[in-house]
Amino acid sequence: MKILVIGGAHGNEPLGIDLVKMINNNPIKNVQAIFGNEMAIKRNSRFGDLDFDECFPGKKNSKVYEYRQSYKILELSKKVDIVLDFHNTYCSNNDCGIYDENGNDNLRNITKFLGLKRIVISDCVDLDKFATNSLTVEISRDSKLFNTKYWYEKVKKLSELDEVKADCDLPIYKFIYTMTLEDRDKYGLNRKGFKAFKKIDSTIAKKLGVKSPAYPVFIADKYTLNYFGYLLNKVDE
Repeated sequence: MKILVIGGAHGNEPLGIDLVKMINNNPIKNVQAIFGNEMAIKRNSRFGDLDFDECFPGKKNSKVYEYRQSYKILELSKKVDIVLDFHNTYCSNNDCGIYDENGNDNLRNITKFLGLKRIVISDCVDLDKFATNSLTVEISRDSKLFNTKYWYEKVKKLSELDEVKADCDLPIYKFIYTMTLEDRDKYGLNRKGFKAFKKIDSTIAKKLGVKSPAYPVFIADKYTLNYFGYLLNKVDE
């Protein structure tokens, strides 16, 4: 299986950056590892001039670095079987695999193979939207999976397979709402004891205008200070 590993789409999220370095220092057959946004990595910041996630599908001859780089990565994604795009969050218990609602069916099995316990379906306009073979690997910084060697071995084992077969019984969630800073202040959300993937009180869900039960993720994340978090619904509820 041919794999493209991306680290540092956000330049201050270290797991993917360290994994790219490890793979490039110890190459794996059929695996290409690249940095997402080298400008942001050099600055040790979330992004350089633009948020890399918001630059897809990019433009080949753009004067803007992020547009050129996103175009390059999208082209590389067409030459592999699976893209693994590594990200981090400070929110505890937030480990999950994320892919677009049009992502190919095998991404579910790959998510389970990688040792992740939850799937989140996204409608965000980022790499996953344009590459149906792209899986975002989201790992909390305090998780036991925040471990470069673990992911090196998982990528290596995955690359040795022609396909991944499994009865995927992982819970599936879908993004439904972005909790703003205004929501936080208006409803005192920072005092509600929210925990990732633990359902919130139905009265709060009603105030926010979302279906209950609703589950929060990326709560008060230090990487994304412009909003309070996201809410999800389970697909089968």
